[in-house]
Amino acid sequence: MVKTQTLHSFAAQKNALLNVLTRKIAATKVTNLNVAFDNKYSVRLDSITDLLNAIESKFRKCETLFYTYFQDIDHNILAGNITSLPFEMDCTLIDGTSTLKYYYKVDDKSLYKEMIDLNFQNFILMLASLYENLVLLAEIFIKKVMIYVKQPLSSPLHDYLTYLKRLIDLGYRQNDKLNRCMVSFDPFFTRYLLQINNLRNRFIHGYTLNLQTDGFSYFVKKMEGTAFSQTSPELIIDQFTEHVLNNTRDFIRELFVALKESSTHHRKSIPA
Repeated sequence: MVKTQTLHSFAAQKNALLNVLTRKIAATKVTNLNVAFDNKYSVRLDSITDLLNAIESKFRKCETLFYTYFQDIDHNILAGNITSLPFEMDCTLIDGTSTLKYYYKVDDKSLYKEMIDLNFQNFILMLASLYENLVLLAEIFIKKVMIYVKQPLSSPLHDYLTYLKRLIDLGYRQNDKLNRCMVSFDPFFTRYLLQINNLRNRFIHGYTLNLQTDGFSYFVKKMEGTAFSQTSPELIIDQFTEHVLNNTRDFIRELFVALKESSTHHRKSIPA
């Protein structure tokens, strides 16, 4: 398999957000409201730039894993059929003016399965880390949503959305640009976030692969409490990773825009 793919860039949305931030800092329109919870919520240009770059890098890694391992996955090999071995991938990824080349050749079905299994785990863990970085970004630009006395070990996006919805239901927050952004992705979040979060927990705390074949297709295992059935086409690994990747890409763009628009008005401070 020989192919070339172009990686996505968030440069326009990222730079627009940083421009607003720079103006706010210059105008001393920043406060320490959220810093009372943790210093990581400080409104600092250097740390926020690093955070935005980390978000972009982690998404790029998820894209790379998808293009090199999942987009053209061979379900026959994973079902035990060796007729299509050896499997060969020659993938060129274009990132702006840079080019990354990935090549591998596998002639053993067990090694091919192991490669797919472990890179799916990498995909989920990188995605979960990316989502936590997006929560941190929102908690810097917007007044705190997740209120706690003891700092939690992590802040999953699933939990953040739950807190946000409850604060709006209680009348403590308005249906603002941030919430409208979140609501626009609600169909995706409702169906996929719990699945992703449970997979993340299983990979960190357990040892199971959470993938299985039905003899024809390689499926992601259904997690407890999700709306999927075990044979949902959405859980076929190439479809699952593509749908998650595309929706995550769109969500990042829209979140950057929502945070920028929430902070732009001259009377607004950060956190807004």
